[in-house]
Order: sequence, then structure tokens, then C-alpha cells
Amino acid sequence: MVIYNRTLDCPFCVLSAEGRSPVWEHFFHAENGDEVIFRSASFSVVLDTAPLAEGHLLIITDRHMPSLAGLSKAERDELQVVKRDAESKLRGVYGPITYFEHGAESFARHAGACIDHAHLHLVPGDVDIFPLVAHDYPNVESFTSYEDALESLAGRAYLMFGRDAGPAYGVHAPACVTQYLRRLVSQVAGSKAVWNWRDSVRWADALSVRDQLLNARKKLRS
Repeated sequence: MVIYNRTLDCPFCVLSAEGRSPVWEHFFHAENGDEVIFRSASFSVVLDTAPLAEGHLLIITDRHMPSLAGLSKAERDELQVVKRDAESKLRGVYGPITYFEHGAESFARHAGACIDHAHLHLVPGDVDIFPLVAHDYPNVESFTSYEDALESLAGRAYLMFGRDAGPAYGVHAPACVTQYLRRLVSQVAGSKAVWNWRDSVRWADALSVRDQLLNARKKLRS
């Protein structure tokens, strides 16, 4: 199905069009509301329904596109504001943040992205994955800002990541295992969460995922 040029086979397009993702719909009845923390003109900030830590957020483009580096200049400027506001909310509740994106060159060259719809992860916790990424990708580059990283990585399949304190990092990654950065963040953080989002959904009750989501939504919307 296509609505306003969005394919509703994509769960993030469903979220953008209908206000609730298919996983949230699976977890909760309508009276439990949705996972959206706030919206802007072009982006939605939502709870990741397979959180690596309580409060794990995603910044999702309303437009179906493969990477945030492919945004227009105006959209990038808007993203900077949305990212800053989302990080401020997270810091106020959970402390330092680690962020990352698997940026696709196209819908066929996805750099480990499991969902081919541009989204940025914001995970509570100061997690240093640089040594592990640099081991696998020796050409990883350092950038003075997140915006500089996006501009440099545009047009390529890439991995991009950073922490509150320090530069943004990025590397061309045309070949990458699925959910690579989720694996590393989970590994370094020593998280009890599972890195594979499908397993997180499958074992949601055992992992207390539903409770984490409702707790985080209450804290971040207050």
C-alpha cells in the first residue's frame, strides 16, 4: 500500500502515517497510546521498541529515504534542532548519550541497516565503541561535528556514531553485517538487552521490554 508516496510495507512509514508502529500495536492496546515522544515538520522522535537501554530513542524521517546524509540542507538544519532537543530530554532523565546510524547508499546497499528507512539511534549511556569499529574498519574518520559527518558521508553506505563528549565518527561501509552498531553498543555496555531487535520483540516479556517502554514514555513526556 502507498500513502502520500510512503510504502506501508515499511514499519517506520506505518508509524509516520498512522501514529503507531506495527510492533507498538503488537505490544499495546489502543488505550496505551503510541511511542512518539515529539514530532517536528519532517521528523518523529520515538521510543525504540527493541531498546538497548531504557529510554532508547530513534529520530525517524517522515520521508521514506535510505540515510540521513541524503537530507537536504534545510532538513539537516531541522535535524540538528530535533537531535539537540531529543538529547536534552534524554540527558535530563538518563544522563550521557551514545548515538549511531547505519546509513544506506541506496535501498539495495544498506550498510547493515535492518530497516531501510533513515533513522538515528540515541541510546542512554556513555559507550565507547570506537576501538571495535576501528579494528574492523581501519579507515574510520573523525569529524568536528555531527553535521560535518553527514555532509562528508553523503552518497555512500556508511556507519556513523558518536558520544556526548567527543567528535562524530564515520566510515564508508558498503559491506556490513546486519545491526552491526547495535551489536557493539550492547557488547561494550554489558547490556542485558539483546542486540537483535527481532529477538527483543520475541522475548519482550522476559526482557521487561513493555515495562521499559511505558516507564520511558512517562519520564520523557513529563
